[in-house]
Amino acid sequence: SYAGVQTEDCRTRDIGLGGVFVELPREANLTVETPVELTFKLGAVPHLTKHRINARVVRVTEDGIGMMFRDFDAIAFRSLQEVLLYNQNKITS
Repeated sequence: SYAGVQTEDCRTRDIGLGGVFVELPREANLTVETPVELTFKLGAVPHLTKHRINARVVRVTEDGIGMMFRDFDAIAFRSLQEVLLYNQNKITS
């Protein structure tokens, strides 16, 4: 979410400890330096978990937005580790 606007069901690519690329339509109208809050949903109902991580836009392309994670605390770091582990397990399964 950014500036009170929420966008759902986005596809992520190139996720790592430093940031993520999110495929978004050009109409999302995000610019470099825009602060955003990312929410990652992992698993399936009834074991669905949500993780929130603050980020800022660092790159805008025709097919999406590159974001850098910011304001890390221990909880956000653990959440990101869980997201990365989940993503890695999906790829290797």
